[in-house]
Amino acid sequence: MKQIILVISLLCLYTLAAQAQDAKQAIRQHYADAKAQIAQIQELEKSGDQYPVPQTYTVVIKQNLPATGYHEETLQMFYREELESDEQIYADLYLDFATQKYNFAAREYYQEYLYDKQGRIEFIYAIEPEVINDIDYEYRFYFGQGRLIDVIVKSRKTGEGETAFNTVYQGKTVPAQYSEEYKSLVASSKSIMTVFKSIDSNRHL
Repeated sequence: MKQIILVISLLCLYTLAAQAQDAKQAIRQHYADAKAQIAQIQELEKSGDQYPVPQTYTVVIKQNLPATGYHEETLQMFYREELESDEQIYADLYLDFATQKYNFAAREYYQEYLYDKQGRIEFIYAIEPEVINDIDYEYRFYFGQGRLIDVIVKSRKTGEGETAFNTVYQGKTVPAQYSEEYKSLVASSKSIMTVFKSIDSNRHL
């Protein structure tokens, strides 16, 4: 009986692992498609061509903060259009991908957020400097149907190139030392969706 339970448990684990791997492959393809769209938009902007219109909302915040000085934050939200019926004149808009860049105390932060068709977070990528120890961390969080399925954390000494990142953790859960950053990034993904919906609901068509 114990052997049967063990076999069933192993089969379940194998199935879950296979499903997670398939989900990651789909996320990576979605991410590649989103990045290709952004590259196309950037080329259009450089050329001055406004057709087709770039599918983005952009929010820029500039301010002076106590102790850290000048702060600039740029949030870009890339969306897709979908018509629910032939009678619709204006398509419904859905947030697909978002990038966020900002600085604190001369340190640059960068984040990316990928959303699935149901509006759930699908992938988070972030480069976050740790000022005290002069270390940059690179985070990748993968989600399947809104649930965390894989975590990859890399680090490098501040100032080193992209190839200097080395993997310091990979697993299915978030270790305690990265939990605050994880919670902050998930919270940001929700805030960005709220900003997108607020802008979208106030479109004057």
